[in-house]
Amino acid sequence: MIDPKALKLAATCSHDRQFTVCRFSPDGAFLLAAGHDGRLSRWRIEDQKKESFDAHRGWVEAMVSHAASQRLFTADSWGQVHCWRTTPEALATEMKPEWSIEGACGSWLRSLAVSPDGKWIATCGNEPVVRIYSTDDGKLSHELRGHEQPVFSVAFTPDGTELASGDLYGMVRHWKLDSGAFVRLLEARQLFKTFHHYQQGGVRAMTFDLAGATLYCGGFQGTNANQAQGTPTVVAFDWKSGAPRTVMTPADPFTGPVMDLVFHPDGFLIGSGSSEGGGALWFWKPGEEKSFHLVKYQNSFRRMDLSSDGARLAAAAFGDLGGQRGGNGRQLNKSGEYVDFGGSVVVYQA
Repeated sequence: MIDPKALKLAATCSHDRQFTVCRFSPDGAFLLAAGHDGRLSRWRIEDQKKESFDAHRGWVEAMVSHAASQRLFTADSWGQVHCWRTTPEALATEMKPEWSIEGACGSWLRSLAVSPDGKWIATCGNEPVVRIYSTDDGKLSHELRGHEQPVFSVAFTPDGTELASGDLYGMVRHWKLDSGAFVRLLEARQLFKTFHHYQQGGVRAMTFDLAGATLYCGGFQGTNANQAQGTPTVVAFDWKSGAPRTVMTPADPFTGPVMDLVFHPDGFLIGSGSSEGGGALWFWKPGEEKSFHLVKYQNSFRRMDLSSDGARLAAAAFGDLGGQRGGNGRQLNKSGEYVDFGGSVVVYQA
């Protein structure tokens, strides 16, 4: 068992551009991270040696891995997907994609999910379509159509037979993987609001518990037209009945969305959050409305990952170059240059 209240910041890998995503290697020796420079960075945790390789043309917005098949998948804002090998041999040399998909989305890819058996990868982004590809060669298997809005997140059930996808309006669609048949609609309406002509929210992240009994959908309840201001919120659904179980929010005040969700093997839910004032990790017990623990960080968090043994948590963060954590419109420095936001991957362990 791991005690979230005993988690301490153990290591930090800094970068000169924003990181958005990160994943542990199968053996836990490396962290793979990417973000707004389009490069794939490999960081050896033991000696904190970092190397970066050319990868994507746009911002890397999604990254998932499958430990058993030793593969890593990345997706960007141009609709491109890469598959990378994460064998010890691949991690010891310059990394090159095993295969690539061009145009997996008409514009911006937002999320990826890999099936538990490692055979399929699901993609979604700024169009109302979910696509299923083979992980062996990146060939398209079938498309799931029915959403009316851009799809922000996807998640496979733990048995790998079904898929959930969540869109901008908080609509969650349940699909059969083998046939692509639509099963039912779940509604997380708390995660979407309209302010004047601004559409605010969406299902930013999704995950199941280990038994596949509960689906957790994360985002926020907007309070105004600012796309970053609102109450972080997770809507938990009973997967068998489709009924909403619990609406979960932080015990401590925070303004900003839930950016990622992970269910820990010890039986609790972890959410990462982003705000103009920094980042947060929240810990919830199933069935409870308020978080039981909070970890704060000076910079905003995006995606996160657990090591295979559940003893370490890594989170991608951005900001804090020149003292600025987030936002746009940074002024030129004394030399007349625009300084990019920095990034980091931070590792916590008990």
